[in-house]
Amino acid sequence: MDTLLLALPYYICTVAAWGSAAVCGVAAWKRLRPAWVLLLAGGFLLLGAAFFLIAATAGEGGHITRSQVAEPIRLLCLAGGLLWIAWLALFTCSVVRVERR
Repeated sequence: MDTLLLALPYYICTVAAWGSAAVCGVAAWKRLRPAWVLLLAGGFLLLGAAFFLIAATAGEGGHITRSQVAEPIRLLCLAGGLLWIAWLALFTCSVVRVERR
């Protein structure tokens, strides 16, 4: 039970990230949002995978040890964060209008 309580926040973040990725993917597929929203979906997928690996290593009785997946977690967070920043830059460019006189 203690391991479940230690892992629960990360499982919640995993479900939230993957659910957000699904919503972004469907919105782009249905053409409700531009295609570059798929960058955010990809970022959320990668971050969700990182959260899942963190949850799997929670507690002393985790499924695997954190040292076995430390490097993949770092790489998933790096790639997911870069995709998220790329989406943020494109979103900002789509919202900000510069008028020159």
